[in-house]
Parts: sequence; structure tokens; C-alpha cells
Amino acid sequence: MENINLNGLEFIPIASGSSWLGSDRGGWIYASQRPRYEVRLPSFYILQHPLTRGQVAMLLGEAETPEGAEEPMTGLTIDEIESLQATVQSAFESIEREQSLQARLPSFPEWSHAFSNIELEPGVVEILSDAAATSHRGGMMDGRPRPVETDGPLQHHRLAVEMHPRKTGTHATSNIPVDRPLPNTVVRFVLSPPRVEPARRVPMSADVLGNLRTEIICTTLLGIIPSFLIPVLRGFGSYALDGWANLLFGGLVAGFVTGAIWRPRRPSIPYEDGVQESDGLFANVSQ
Repeated sequence: MENINLNGLEFIPIASGSSWLGSDRGGWIYASQRPRYEVRLPSFYILQHPLTRGQVAMLLGEAETPEGAEEPMTGLTIDEIESLQATVQSAFESIEREQSLQARLPSFPEWSHAFSNIELEPGVVEILSDAAATSHRGGMMDGRPRPVETDGPLQHHRLAVEMHPRKTGTHATSNIPVDRPLPNTVVRFVLSPPRVEPARRVPMSADVLGNLRTEIICTTLLGIIPSFLIPVLRGFGSYALDGWANLLFGGLVAGFVTGAIWRPRRPSIPYEDGVQESDGLFANVSQ
């Protein structure tokens, strides 16, 4: 695979492959990062650097080079992004290539798969093509962008990657509004094969009964039992009977606190266990 140059935009190739996204940590503070799931991606192309002010001016057909042409272009709205995206798509369709590719913002799986090959500016927020979501439930397992499936305020939000201002390579995901300009937000494009087959997605529902059973066991072992055992070991056995209500409440609170930080790891979801969309409907299958 060779680089693709479109009017000064240099797209580098990323080989197909499989990767794992998300976290299998059981603590409640990791709920937005669960579940851990496998993604299988075809080969695609991505801009090594976010769009610069000069590149945006070139795509818009401006004759003069703007001041700070090599600086990243920040504050683009979704309408402006889609306009630039259409220009890149037209430029690609004007060259003779057998492979059909779609110009758009990268999905989170594509961005993660290309992580070691792209330039990441400290402190910036990079807008992705995925719809906003509170967890990886319903995520796409073939690398295509997660579609917007709501009519509420979140329809104007997209997933974004926030780079740490000092620690190179450290990042976190968030949901940000894209219907208005925001400072420090940047974009880059991919050229990715269009997916025409039904999507395979992360199951929407978890094993609720299994998680509840685990929570009861952990709260009992880490909270309730120690709460009653401590006064007995310190020679206050009678308080374990007289003050049982206070000890029970304290044990439940202790169990709740430990649950925020630690619980047994949750199952990871391989590609084969994903849910296949059928006729545009997304099955709600427990996992």
C-alpha cells in the first residue's frame, strides 16, 4: 500500500488487523469504558497530522495562504467538517483508483488502530465520527462509525479524544458538541472502505443477574463480614448483636466504596459474539 496524495493532503496506509478496545475492569468508575471488545478492521488510509489552517484554505479554494498556515485548524463545526469532507471525497473520486473509499472523520476503532502511526498534539481535542455514547455497548465491531440514533440533544455531539497536555500519548475519550465552534478542537480525515454488509455490534445488554450476584458476594465478603468481625476481634462481641443495624449499614457502605474501585474483571467480547444487525434493527442480546 502506497500513500495517497490529494491536493497536498498526504494519507498514509494502515494495514488491516484486529484490535481490542475498552476495558474489562469491574469497578464502577470504569463503567463508561466497558465492555472490552474485539474490532476487525479492513485496510484504510489516514492523515498523519490533523488538518492545518493552510490545508483548510486550500480545500476551500482560497488564493492567499493564511497566517499560521502550518498550525492546526481549530474550532470547526460539523457543518464545516462535512463541507471539507465532501471536497476531499470529490478529489479522491477524480483520481483513477480501483478501490472505493469514503472520506470522513476516523471512527474510534480506526483512530486507535492507527495510534502508533499518527501525530498526536498534546492538549488538543480530536473530533471523531462516532455518535456520542455512555459506554461501548452498541459499538461497531468492524470499525465503521457508530451512527447517530437519537433525536435528543446528543444528536449534535460526537465522540472525541482528548490528549493530555503534558504526557505524550496519554488520552481519554469524551462526548463534545459539534454544532458550534470549540477551542482547541482539531480534525483529520480517513479514506476508508464503505461497509455495505449488516453491521456487527457489541451487545447492548449485560449479564444483569450475574453482575448482581457478583455484587452481593463482594459486598458481603469485603464489607458486611469485616464490619461484624472487627468488633468481635476487639472484644466487643455484644455490640455485634446490639448494634447490628449500624454494622450492617457500615458494611454496605464499605462494600459500595470498594465496588467503585474494584470488582472481578468482566468478560471480553470477541468478534464472533457480536450481534448482527438485521434489516436495520439492532437485537438486544444479553452478554
